[in-house]
Amino acid sequence: MYDVDVVLTTREFSRLLKREGVWLADIKGSEYDNHWMSEYTGAAVIFGATGGVMEAALRTVYAVVNGKELEGIDIKAVRGLEGFREAELDLGGDYGRVKVGIATGLKAARDILEKMKKGEVDDYIFIEVMACPGGCISGGGQPRIKGEYQDNK
Repeated sequence: MYDVDVVLTTREFSRLLKREGVWLADIKGSEYDNHWMSEYTGAAVIFGATGGVMEAALRTVYAVVNGKELEGIDIKAVRGLEGFREAELDLGGDYGRVKVGIATGLKAARDILEKMKKGEVDDYIFIEVMACPGGCISGGGQPRIKGEYQDNK
């Protein structure tokens, strides 16, 4: 049994739309037909970037613990393209100040896991790992912008 049955990358989806003659710019806007799908937090916008999952999780925990939304909703300390970084945030309530880690790329993930195995770090309550440097937005299935990517050869 596999964990993933089928994957459709952004590039494949784009090719499918083109092949079927579907042009997104030509589709008229409409009202949502399901009120459950018409409400959103905005977390999906940042979810594919390194730090986005962490930021969404911290926002949610803060709201649950404190019964209100986090002021200054952007948690910039968890964003960035460094291999590994950490951030601290006061969640309030019984949690108080917490420390989180964010790894972008598998090398950074391997490095922090090795430190954890050796007992060098143990104070993170959550570590986000994005395999692709920069997160899914830089993944292999995403559209490429001409001239933006270069081989390091």
